[in-house]
Amino acid sequence: MSNYTAIIPAAGKGVRLLPFTAHCPKTMLSVAGKPIIAHILRQLEDCGIRKVVFVVGYQKEALIEYVRSHYPHLETVFVQQQEPKGLGHAVYMAKNAVSGPCFIVLGDTIIDGDLRPLVQCGHNAVGVKTVEDPRRFGVVEMQDGKVTGFEEKPEHPKSNLALIGAYSFLEAGQLFSCLEEVIASGKTVKNEIQLTDALSCLLKRGAEIVPVKMNDWFDCGTVEIMLQTNRILLDRYVQVPEKFLQNNKILPPCWIDETAVLENCTLGPYVSVAEGARLVNCRLEDAIVSPQTSLNGREEKHIILDKYSK
Repeated sequence: MSNYTAIIPAAGKGVRLLPFTAHCPKTMLSVAGKPIIAHILRQLEDCGIRKVVFVVGYQKEALIEYVRSHYPHLETVFVQQQEPKGLGHAVYMAKNAVSGPCFIVLGDTIIDGDLRPLVQCGHNAVGVKTVEDPRRFGVVEMQDGKVTGFEEKPEHPKSNLALIGAYSFLEAGQLFSCLEEVIASGKTVKNEIQLTDALSCLLKRGAEIVPVKMNDWFDCGTVEIMLQTNRILLDRYVQVPEKFLQNNKILPPCWIDETAVLENCTLGPYVSVAEGARLVNCRLEDAIVSPQTSLNGREEKHIILDKYSK
């Protein structure tokens, strides 16, 4: 078991995912049959992490209820971010609940890769990936194989190494001290307090931060990326209980929750059906069906369907 505490910022409204986020936070949206947060927590548990601090805000009740009912074995703390002041501010909200080593992973990001090297390397570490257009991301600056700086969405990037949204620190107190310095300075980027500025502060104080390369990451902020992520995950993880094969046609890959109900449906390829969903006489392809969704006679492609879908 790891002595790390995880911090998951999950307070955002997910405006780009309306109307699906009208009734729940985006970290509770389903991908490959499970909420985004479930994929994240699986990876944290693989790292041996058993304490998780959630920074919540918008529609927090849905997330809190799900985590408490599905992960009673974890030590969980929920802290409120009253205003959306950026990632750095969200992480700082967890200050009173975290001590010792900490691991930060964004609540709307599914990371493709093993996170264990980030918490087992013996250093402060950040997950990175080489990208074509680093101007859209936080960027890691390197010299002679060492991290020399960080910059948030630079117009003229000094490298093509992007931060993927996973960060590991040997001592949370040092990170929070740097966040306090950034907040006190009043420095913001697009009116938000940035975590990258705290990382730069750590470097200036003499801390070493190492980059750990990941395969990829999926920032589930739009319907298109949600569907793309659903396809990628279904190529790796499939689940179709045998009872659904008798009166339905399933074209793999698909993921169907054991608690779903299917009658005379043709599903797939790339369809995920979450818990409690009921589908009758439906033909779906490249689709995400959210929990507790009831559909009758629907023929759809390239779509997310939830219980409010008409």
